[in-house]
Amino acid sequence: MDSSGYQQPVVDTRLFDILAYLGLCPFVIGLLLQIAEASLLGIDARLFFSAYSAVILSFLCGIWWGGALNRPGHPHRIALVFLSNLVALAGWIGLLLYQSAWGLPILAIGFAFVAWMEARLNPNLPGREQYFRTRSIVTYFVIACHLGMMLLS
Repeated sequence: MDSSGYQQPVVDTRLFDILAYLGLCPFVIGLLLQIAEASLLGIDARLFFSAYSAVILSFLCGIWWGGALNRPGHPHRIALVFLSNLVALAGWIGLLLYQSAWGLPILAIGFAFVAWMEARLNPNLPGREQYFRTRSIVTYFVIACHLGMMLLS
């Protein structure tokens, strides 16, 4: 409930939850390719995994950007704008360094940072608690996949 006594409606996020879980498939495919020492369409497993990771990290930052754009009264609006850019650039650096020992850790730290900041900044509207539970589970799985890829590489 807000200060006027109005309670925000709970939003049905099932489609978003399903898409979040389906978004794990390329991470798993990258791990399986690495285990099999195989490539997909000539793209090695580490590049496949890192590129997808950087895209998803940028996508998550776009959610922050959209949250800042659509909620001009949000108390952390400016922080969301700058952090979204900073994390997206870090993801790009992680992708550029995909062959080094630094690429995957940078990407994994990016996901951990997004989860940590979302718990503090709450960039989105209330009523999406189920979605953010799903996002937390998916994020932990993604970080575990990054750790797995680091161990396999």
